[in-house]
Amino acid sequence: MRINISTLFFILAALLVSASATASAKQAKDKNVYFLYGDALPGSKFKQKIFQDVVPFDKNYSELSSTLKARVKAPYGGLKDSEHPPFPTEGSQAIYNPLFKANLELLDEGDFLAIATISATGEVKQVSIYKSPTPNVATMINYIISNTKFDPATCDGSPCEMEYLFENRLTNEPNVAR
Repeated sequence: MRINISTLFFILAALLVSASATASAKQAKDKNVYFLYGDALPGSKFKQKIFQDVVPFDKNYSELSSTLKARVKAPYGGLKDSEHPPFPTEGSQAIYNPLFKANLELLDEGDFLAIATISATGEVKQVSIYKSPTPNVATMINYIISNTKFDPATCDGSPCEMEYLFENRLTNEPNVAR
């Protein structure tokens, strides 16, 4: 059987497109960065990217893939496969959306880091602010996290007390969706 050169190129191109589509589909399933979108800027139809993170904002812990759960667990170090940290019941959007809305008045920018102690019943016992661009942002974060419902951590299959890490960056620069 003889194959001419144009047929060979067609077959190779088809194989490359198929492999590329498979790789893109896999990458789309577990992206490296997720965005939380706000409203469009005045005069634009494109929504703003207001925060980015390594896990989707609209998923609770049980809805995450094993890859995404590993990203949540990574900063905790040493958690067994059967254990997981506390996580907002409605996903991290339960913290980020009110933080963004509150900051529309303040227009503060900068990095923040907070660690909250979450009880075995999912209640916030304490919030410690370790980094904040301003005292107002620290107060906002403390208030928002304190009023967020959490699914508790699990230790050896049972609910347990554990810390919840919350860090990111506030920015007021428009960043439209693409």
